[in-house]
Amino acid sequence: MLAGGYVTVAVVLVYIIGDPIVQILPALTPLVMGFAFGIALLLVIYAGSDLFTGSILYYTVSTLQKKTTLKDTLWNWLWTYGGNLVGALFIAWLVYMTGIFSGMTEGHYLLYVTEKKMTTDSLELFFRGIFCNWLVCLAIWTPMRLKNEMAKLFVVFMIIFAFFASGYEHSVANMGLFHLALLHNPGVEAISLSGYVANLIPVTLGNIVGGSVFVGMAYYYISKKSEPTSDIK
Repeated sequence: MLAGGYVTVAVVLVYIIGDPIVQILPALTPLVMGFAFGIALLLVIYAGSDLFTGSILYYTVSTLQKKTTLKDTLWNWLWTYGGNLVGALFIAWLVYMTGIFSGMTEGHYLLYVTEKKMTTDSLELFFRGIFCNWLVCLAIWTPMRLKNEMAKLFVVFMIIFAFFASGYEHSVANMGLFHLALLHNPGVEAISLSGYVANLIPVTLGNIVGGSVFVGMAYYYISKKSEPTSDIK
């Protein structure tokens, strides 16, 4: 729940910053929003919480090492995903109660992005989900190989910037965004629960493939060939 909440806090920041910027300097919007979203993974990693997309990496490697079973993995993913969903909904409701987005019109950037995500082709969403968690899991994996804390922070920010600014799809970030949009929607017809599900299913599947195959499995087998299995973390 904490991880879903932290990611939603970052989503709020991103769109509070992003809406005025897109009106004035639209070319800078991906740059600024990409850097702002880095706070999400920093809170997840350094404050400590369980993010579904990160658990995909951890449990893929631990199961390949036979330290956990496939049942353990699926059970963890189910509970983590559910917890992230509840946390995202709770924080979105708290933000709604603050009135920060009160008076939101149909032209607000948060609603524009939500509508676009909910109406994008499912296959495109799936592949965007792959690229997203490929990068997110690299942002988790790479700092493990560094010792300097400032270097770790820099790496996390840069990789998360690459994912967010490129427009890839993160299931938990979308949970927070969609909850905010549904709570504040002034009447955009395309923003609906059916659009929510239509986005989240292919994005979640893509996130699983991106984190498990392209990072977890890839680096497990690379590490297995180059060093003892017991050294893989």
